[in-house]
Amino acid sequence: METSVSELVDIIFRYYPFVRKAFRNLVSIKDVPISMTQLTCLNILEKNGTMSMSELADDLNMSNQQLTKVVDALVDFHMVERCVDPGNRRKINVKLTEHGTGTLLSLKREVDRKLTFLLHKMPESETQRLTDAIMTVAEFFGHEKA
Repeated sequence: METSVSELVDIIFRYYPFVRKAFRNLVSIKDVPISMTQLTCLNILEKNGTMSMSELADDLNMSNQQLTKVVDALVDFHMVERCVDPGNRRKINVKLTEHGTGTLLSLKREVDRKLTFLLHKMPESETQRLTDAIMTVAEFFGHEKA
């Protein structure tokens, strides 16, 4: 049985809210009130280091105006800081702070704890099937193999 593109779109739209909610539950920590967009921003900065606002906006697929609000909130949380590009004073860069790095580490530990609890209930074959499915989706959307 082959799945049409329209059927695939229906599946994505039907199940994305559940996947998002499950992931949000995994990454929530009581004292860390950040949005999924802010979390994505932190992850991108962790992976890439210091980035210009334009580069970060491009990676997040949002306008510079939208990104400004996201970064403002993260600056208020002391998770990122803005800095002037040494090669071009008009260019503003963003980088993680120690607190931002620590927050990401705490979130990852929390995901590890919660996921370990959930996966402990599953047979190993199902855990492997889930891992394979996630890796397939990640590779399809352009991420390198782990």
